Formats: sequence, structure tokens, C-alpha cells
Amino acid sequence: MAQRHVNVGGTSGGFGEFLIGIGLIVVGLYMVFTNTTVYTSFWHYRSYNLLGPLIIVFMIGIVFLFVNGASPIGWLFTGGAVVAMVVGIIMNLRFNFHRMTLLSALIMFGLPAVGLGLTLRSLKTHGSNAP
Repeated sequence: MAQRHVNVGGTSGGFGEFLIGIGLIVVGLYMVFTNTTVYTSFWHYRSYNLLGPLIIVFMIGIVFLFVNGASPIGWLFTGGAVVAMVVGIIMNLRFNFHRMTLLSALIMFGLPAVGLGLTLRSLKTHGSNAP
């Protein structure tokens, strides 16, 4: 009885394709991440910056928690202020790509796509008896 060679994903797929695919994904994403600049600011209401009032609410919550660690108002103020600050920062993220040629952009976005295709292909059965 011939023992069947099992590879990536429990199939007779190509382990080499899998590694090359993962490598292309990593290189492509590295290119995307190194060619991207991220800016952020905090949100404003009319002309007022809302970070100051949220820090005051956060400090009030901390005071409540130091007086009584089980204070629901302290946890609400502290947790709510932290969540509002994080949401405010994330909502105002801006991404800018560095200046590059069209060829560089096509390679940068094409590599992860080709890598994903190879990785998914490696999970399928290979050989003459493949469907």
C-alpha cells in the first residue's frame, strides 16, 4: 500500500507554493506599511477641542475609584472617557501614501494579491487525481 504524501492543509498541495505565497504577502504588506504615513488629531465640536473635557471626566472618575473602588459612577466616568478618547483618535486617522511611481504602486498592491492566490492554491489538492 502506497502511503499518500500529505502537505499543507491536509492535502497533497504544494508546501513551496504556500511558503512563496506567505512570503509575497509579507513583502507586499511591508511595502504598503512603509509607504504609508498616518496622521491623527482629536475631534472638535464647533471650534472646541473635546480632549480637555474628556480628561476632566477621566480625572473625576479616577477620584471616585480611589475613594471607593467599587463605585459604578467612577467606573462609568473612567471607562467612558477612555473609550471616547480612543474612538475620537481612531475616527480622525488620516492615511497618506508617499509619492511613488505607478509601477511601484502596482507591485506594492499586487504582491499581497498574488501571495494570497498562491497560498489559497497551495491548500487545494495537486496531482493527476485532483478534481
